[in-house]
Amino acid sequence: MKDWNGKRVLILGAARQGLALARWLALHGARVTLSDMRSEDELGAARESLAEYQIDWALGGHPLDLLDSTDMLCLSGGVPLTLPIVAEAAKRGLPLSNDSQIFMEVVPCKTIGITGSAGKTTTTTLVGRMAKNAHGDKA
Repeated sequence: MKDWNGKRVLILGAARQGLALARWLALHGARVTLSDMRSEDELGAARESLAEYQIDWALGGHPLDLLDSTDMLCLSGGVPLTLPIVAEAAKRGLPLSNDSQIFMEVVPCKTIGITGSAGKTTTTTLVGRMAKNAHGDKA
């Protein structure tokens, strides 16, 4: 999706990924709702970090009625696919996405994504050297 203006996006998970995605989507005109299992007290700093953006919050659970006003559901990395709201979104035919997928759709160049829980720095260094050897300063 290239035009986010007015799109209603529900993000599950208000940790680093969810907060960054909420910020980016809000900057690009999306109407963002951020939902997290934690309480308002537990997410005070997170809410404050996004205070300058027009973001709705649904805390303490993921009620299914959030999907009634949603064009797309985005999942943060730690959110299990087994949640009832994810199954309901799929049943309704709502698009499911995440920050990585949106990045890959938006970035205008060839991209290599390196993820995982261990070895990212080493892998990034090796891939960077291979790209530089193959493509010089274009890499």
